[in-house]
Amino acid sequence: MIDELEFIQIFRIDLDRLNSYYERIKNQFQGFTPIQIIAKFLNGQSIGTSMYDVIIVLEYYQQKINDEKTLLDFAFEWIRAKQIRFHYTKFLANAQFPDYEIAVDASIFLFFQQYDIILRQLLKSEIKEYEISSLYEIFFSPIEANADFNKILEDQKNQVPTIFRDTNRIDIKIYTLRKGLSNIIKKDFNKTIIGR
Repeated sequence: MIDELEFIQIFRIDLDRLNSYYERIKNQFQGFTPIQIIAKFLNGQSIGTSMYDVIIVLEYYQQKINDEKTLLDFAFEWIRAKQIRFHYTKFLANAQFPDYEIAVDASIFLFFQQYDIILRQLLKSEIKEYEISSLYEIFFSPIEANADFNKILEDQKNQVPTIFRDTNRIDIKIYTLRKGLSNIIKKDFNKTIIGR
């Protein structure tokens, strides 16, 4: 299992280093738009197969970000997600779960439920659940997956509802996590079986 100190390290990102790197990119590419600069910054952090793919996601979520946050904060969360992915896949390989369903539940409980709290603080409260599940699929897919964001969004829209009772939003966070991450965790789990 994971001890508390290791758990804290998994979620910690070096904001000073990242800000410094972002400022270098911003100064180096002054002719770029702010979104292009952030996409270039993320590509430099091994996120996204191309700047174009990253820009599509940034443009979509730009209006979904909480008013107190910026697109750079969104970029930092994408970097945190990739760091969590690294640790989660290492955990998955070492845990040797008997089947992928247990791997899905354990991974969501140990890693992604905590990240959901962090991520939702970045986003506006009226964001749709399918937009969050789509974000999980984008954030946690392996880089080689070459994901089509518009297709992911459409698929998730058909599977993940935002449910209200009267004017109260019903909490379906676990369902959202499962829909956004189950296929990714299943594929990662299957890779660990091959490696055994």
